[in-house]
Amino acid sequence: MKEQHNQKKLSIYITLLIVVICLFGISFALFKFNASQATQNDITTLNCFEVEYSDVTDAITIANDFPISDADGLERTPYTFKIKNKCSQYLNVQIGVETLTSSQIEPTLIKGVITKKGETPTSAKLLSAGILGTPLNGGTNYILLEDSIYGTQTKEYDLRLWFTESMTKDQGSGKTYQGKVTVVSSPKTETERLLSAAIMSDNTVTEPLTVPGTEISSSTEAILASTEDDYDTSYYFRGTVTNNFVEYANMCWRIVRVTGNGAIKLVLYNYNGLTSTNNTPSSSNPCNVAEDFYAYARYEGSAFVSAFNSSYNDNVYVGFMYGAVGASSYAAAHANTNPSTILTNLNKWYTNVLSKQSNFSDTQLADTIWCNDKSVVTDTAFNPGNNTVGTNYGYGKNYNYYSAAKRLSSSSGSAGGTGPSLICSNDNNGGKLSKFTVSDTEYGNGALSGYAKVGLLTADEIAFAGGAHGTTNSTYYLKGNTGSSFWWSLSPDYFLGGYANVWAIDGSSSSLDTSSVNGTYGLRPSLSLVSSTKVTGVGIATNPYKVIME
Repeated sequence: MKEQHNQKKLSIYITLLIVVICLFGISFALFKFNASQATQNDITTLNCFEVEYSDVTDAITIANDFPISDADGLERTPYTFKIKNKCSQYLNVQIGVETLTSSQIEPTLIKGVITKKGETPTSAKLLSAGILGTPLNGGTNYILLEDSIYGTQTKEYDLRLWFTESMTKDQGSGKTYQGKVTVVSSPKTETERLLSAAIMSDNTVTEPLTVPGTEISSSTEAILASTEDDYDTSYYFRGTVTNNFVEYANMCWRIVRVTGNGAIKLVLYNYNGLTSTNNTPSSSNPCNVAEDFYAYARYEGSAFVSAFNSSYNDNVYVGFMYGAVGASSYAAAHANTNPSTILTNLNKWYTNVLSKQSNFSDTQLADTIWCNDKSVVTDTAFNPGNNTVGTNYGYGKNYNYYSAAKRLSSSSGSAGGTGPSLICSNDNNGGKLSKFTVSDTEYGNGALSGYAKVGLLTADEIAFAGGAHGTTNSTYYLKGNTGSSFWWSLSPDYFLGGYANVWAIDGSSSSLDTSSVNGTYGLRPSLSLVSSTKVTGVGIATNPYKVIME
C-alpha cells in the first residue's frame, strides 16, 4: 500500500479552463483560458512541474461563428501553450480536454486535436471518442495526446477545437461548452530506444528561423530541421540546441544530423582526457563537462592541432586524399592516391585512442560519405577577390575557387552565396573523387579502404548548424568546448596566390573562415553511428543519449 501511495504522489494534475460559447448569428465565439492547478496537488510535486501559457488573459477568436468542416477546423489558427518539466527525471504526459458537468453542449458535438507546435494535423476526433483519462474536475476527461518530456525540457503544443458540421441550431444556439485542458504527468522509465527514433520523438521538425549560410542561427533558435542529402531526407540540428548530447566510447559527442539512410553523424565535444598514452577517462559524465579545447582529439600524446596538408603550393593539397603534384589535368591532380596530413592524423587517433575504448565497436560505425567537395567553380562572374582566374581549373598552380566557396560566400566575399547543401557535388568522375567512403562504392568512392570510418564535418554542415562566413556566432552548439583555436572542416575553398585553402572555423568567434592548408588547427573528428544504434537517456548534458553495446 505504501508503494501505491508514493506513486500517486508522483502524478501531477494541471488544468486550463476552456469556455466555448456557441453564438449563431454573432460575429465570433470565444475560447477563454484561465490557468489553474487542481487542489489535490502535493506542494513538492508542484515545485517540480510547471505549465506555462504564452498569454492567459487574451481570448482566442474563432474564425467562424457556426459549425465548420474538419478541413476548416484543421486549418484553424491554434492556441499554443507550453509545458515545462522542471524535474531532472523523465516524465510521461497525457494532454486532454475534460468536459465539465456545467457544459450545455455535448462532447459529441465538439472535435479537437492537440499536436506538437508547428505540426500540421491531418485528422481530429470527437471529444467523446478520446481515450478516457482521470477526471480532475468532476467531469469527463478525454485524452487527445500522449508525449514524453525529459528533464528541464520545455515543449510547446497546438490546440484546435471546433463545432462539428452536424450541429443543429437547436443544439448550439445560445448554449455553451465548458471544459478544461488537462495535463497529467507521471514518471517515465527510461528504456532502450533507437537513437534515430529518439531524435525524432524528442524533437519537432520545423523550418529554420534564419537563412542557413547567409545568416547565423539566432540566440533563441534551437531546432531540428530537414534538407536533402546524397541518400534522402536528412534531419539536422541548428542553433542553441541542448538535447543532442551522446556519450559513446567514453567520450561526449554532439549530434549534427541524421543522414538520409538513417545513420547518425556526431562530432566530438569532450575528448575526456583520452590520449595515446592515457586510456583512463577523466569524467564519468563527459557530456556535463565544459572546458576550452576539449572538443579536439589528442591523436598523438597531447597533440590536438594538425595541418590539413603540410604542403600548400598546389591545387592537390585541398584533398582529403590527393594525386600528382604539378599535374597537367584535373583528374591526375585529384586522384585519390596519397593520404592528406589530416587523414593520417585522424587514423592515428582512431588507432591510438578510439579503438582502445572498451565500449567501442567498429561495427557500430556507418560507412557514410565524407564529402571533400573538389568540384570547381566555372562561373567567371564569381570572383570575390577580383583575382585573375583562368580556365585551367583545379590543377597545378592555376587560380580557381572550389564549389563550397560559391555556396557560402557572396560575390563580394561576405556571407551568402547560393546556400549550403548536404548533397556532395559532382566532379569529373560523377562525384566519386569527392565522396569518400571505406567500402561503399554505390554512393561513395571506396578510396578510404584500409582507413578508419572517421572524418570531418563539411563547411556546409557547419552552416546548417548555425555558422556563416565571417560572422560571429557565440551561441550555436558547435561553439561549445572549442576555445580560441581554429578547427578544420573538410571543404576546399580556393587556390589563390600560391596557397591551397580549406574552410576552417574560428574557435573564438565560431565563424566560417578560410585558411592555408599548412596552418595547424584543431582536429575535431566526426563519425557516424549505424541506424540500428540503441540508446538510453534523453540527450541533455546531465542525461545524454548513452549508446548500448550490442
